[in-house]
Amino acid sequence: MSIISNLARLGVLQAHELFTGRHVLDRLQELNRTQWLPYDELMALQRRKLQRVISYAYQYVPYYRRLFDEAGFHPDDLSRDPNRFVQLPLLTKDLIREHFDELLTTEPARRKRLSTVTTSGSTGHPLTFMQDNDFRDSVTADIQRHLGWAGWQMGECHAYIWGANFEVSTQQALRTRLLDWTWNRFLTNAFLLTDASLADFVAQVRRRRPKLLFGYASSLHRFARFVREKGYTDIRFEGVFSSAEVLLPAVRQAIEETFGCRVFDRYGSKELGGMACECEAHTGLHISAENNYIEILRDDGRPTAPGEQGNIVVTNLNNLGMPFIRYQNGDLGAWYVGPACLCGRAAPMLTPVQGRLVDTFKTRDGRMAWAGFAGAGYSPLAHPSIKQFQVIQKSLDLILVRLVRAGEIPQTVLDTLTQTIHTAFGEDIEVRFEFPDEIPVQPSGKHRYAISELPD
Repeated sequence: MSIISNLARLGVLQAHELFTGRHVLDRLQELNRTQWLPYDELMALQRRKLQRVISYAYQYVPYYRRLFDEAGFHPDDLSRDPNRFVQLPLLTKDLIREHFDELLTTEPARRKRLSTVTTSGSTGHPLTFMQDNDFRDSVTADIQRHLGWAGWQMGECHAYIWGANFEVSTQQALRTRLLDWTWNRFLTNAFLLTDASLADFVAQVRRRRPKLLFGYASSLHRFARFVREKGYTDIRFEGVFSSAEVLLPAVRQAIEETFGCRVFDRYGSKELGGMACECEAHTGLHISAENNYIEILRDDGRPTAPGEQGNIVVTNLNNLGMPFIRYQNGDLGAWYVGPACLCGRAAPMLTPVQGRLVDTFKTRDGRMAWAGFAGAGYSPLAHPSIKQFQVIQKSLDLILVRLVRAGEIPQTVLDTLTQTIHTAFGEDIEVRFEFPDEIPVQPSGKHRYAISELPD
């Protein structure tokens, strides 16, 4: 029966791709091939894709045409002298907001197929951008490739503890259910982790026996604590993937001991897709060299030495609809220093990325909620009138929302945000707003967008 079911799922996926013009399966097959290329061949492939995106941007994207001309740079310079590339100015979130329309492709056919996405704002700065089908297909395929590093095969069941919208249309709900069935996955909402929801998740795990579990580090840790506290000894996985937050060593250990498997640390973002992931050898995080070109720079713009922490700068190699060239995303990382990975993959590796630690909030009735609800892409905090935000749980009865204005914030945005918090934490909680001119960074140099001041 499972073989028939998996064939049916594959058939639906193939039909969906034929109908929509998507190419996830082709991209996955290609990534599974290129990950085994020798280092020189993999880097040559990356250089060809980098040349492609630079040439396209110069021809079709007004912002880069102007930027390259002002810098005295032509795409042909990249093949003659690769060092010219690092002389190009960096792209930042503020520049994207300021030059949004100029950053979009003018190629009519591609422009018609763009879709709008808003990032989660993991550094307190949500960002709206556009993506094309090639980018979406590559992002989805890269996730499936990484799952394969834990032994997963297409059609096998896997589970997620991930953020989900509180309110969706009927059409969206039906589409989500179809995709969940097609990929053989199920989810519990990380924004509302209650004992009841976790107990229901345990029941689903027992019934469906997923091979893998994928989620936010703090939510996975919360689930692991729940399983241990209840004395469940039969909740096991063959691999757990942690993403979107810093995976602390103690958290990794607790998850691995609870579920009897290794944790795979994965680094990615909405605007860039998957950038790096641990393989089965757990040596470091292999970069997705086919999809992103990564630099690690000191504050003065010079490349760091191997093992030296610096600012992560990424050029995406797939999203021609709105190219991200030398994009500084606000994360800190370092190149791995050590022997070649035993898995045999030649892609360069990162050490675990720093700077994405997110607090978990609590409710008076004992529930836990991942604080990332505040920065979800559909959150009112993604409104263009909000330049920066920070959500602080002062007590069980008070949540403080600090908003740096980029313009006049509509009252409807504040009302929607208040209702979102009430949905997550209860109608009785007080929501208080402050509007500072700026929100200072932490001593680490990172901005924490969610802070709990409650005792642990």
